[in-house]
Amino acid sequence: MTKAIATIFILISTLTYSQQKINEQINIPFTMTPDGHIIISAKVNGIKGKFVFDTGAGMNLLTKEFADKIEDLEKTHHFTTGHRATGEEIQSDIWYSKILEIGDFKIKNEIFAVYDLEFPLAGLISLTPFIDRPITIDFENKILSIEFNKSLNKRIAQADFEIPIRITNGSGHDLGITTKVQLNNKLTLNVKLDSGAGFDVYKFNKRYMPILGIDSTKIESEYKKSYFKPKQGNMFYHTNIEKMSDKNKNTFISDFKTKFVEGLIYEGIMGINWIGKVITIDISNKRLIVQK
Repeated sequence: MTKAIATIFILISTLTYSQQKINEQINIPFTMTPDGHIIISAKVNGIKGKFVFDTGAGMNLLTKEFADKIEDLEKTHHFTTGHRATGEEIQSDIWYSKILEIGDFKIKNEIFAVYDLEFPLAGLISLTPFIDRPITIDFENKILSIEFNKSLNKRIAQADFEIPIRITNGSGHDLGITTKVQLNNKLTLNVKLDSGAGFDVYKFNKRYMPILGIDSTKIESEYKKSYFKPKQGNMFYHTNIEKMSDKNKNTFISDFKTKFVEGLIYEGIMGINWIGKVITIDISNKRLIVQK
């Protein structure tokens, strides 16, 4: 499962979509795998499936097996060329749905990549449906909440702190979020926040090992073949980091396991559970609103 939901990062041509207007909070229950992956139910043109909610996915993804079940899925002449975090190039055709339904939240003309891969679920739901709508992940109660003005203000009032984020948005629809973290009180990196990575997953580019005083010859290492392209692969180095905090030192973790990856295309990429128990992703205002 962990290998199967490695995220696909996508660059696409400029395309359009529309959302419903929301006047009250929409709550969507989710389940969670033992590895910390968030699983939600959604319908694409009325066909129900189980999806990973993945803030690192770039855009929505359907498996070909699931897409083949959907009537009126519109294939365009557009395609995407993206890269996984470990560098492999991936191409996919671009498709439109008539409607995507996530609980009571409905989005018309939503965009999807379709990829032929073995995967136990229907695909991935990314941040693209929520570009103009804050969404809250409540890990304790296992609820995704799509916010409106009143409920967002309540989140702000209850928050312990906020974390600024940067929005990666190559063409207007492939969305990702990053923030700055500090390692061992001396190295500041801009890292990708990826709920699809699962719990307690922390990866950094190998180039930062010397700065942190880590000798690659004295720690455990392994070569891993790509799940998508077995002829390609990367070296992984396993070690512990003494401390990591957000830029403003609102939250931190100590003595945690991490991997340094040769060829990682980001400074770092990680899950988000370490940030807090309730996290609101507010793309419009470039922030996370966090309750510990």
